Amino acid sequence: MSRQSIGGLAVPRAAEEPLDRGRIARRVAADIPRGAFVNLGIGQPTRVADHLDPAAGVTLHTENGMLGMGPEAHGDQIDPDLINAGKIP
Repeated sequence: MSRQSIGGLAVPRAAEEPLDRGRIARRVAADIPRGAFVNLGIGQPTRVADHLDPAAGVTLHTENGMLGMGPEAHGDQIDPDLINAGKIP
């Protein structure tokens, strides 16, 4: 199967080769312009934050009203009182 490159990612040309959730999130993140304000919505879109370059200056807004959010928290960064619209800390 042949592939094309979009945003530095190898993308299948044929519709029969499905994209996994991680690849979809990386493709969306690659399309967000530097300095953008973005509302990602609920569900799969919340994974996009994990693939954004912090230096790009993208500001995220969540469906539950939080502004300035970032990628999924891990370890000591987890605040149980601060979650995204997908209920992920």
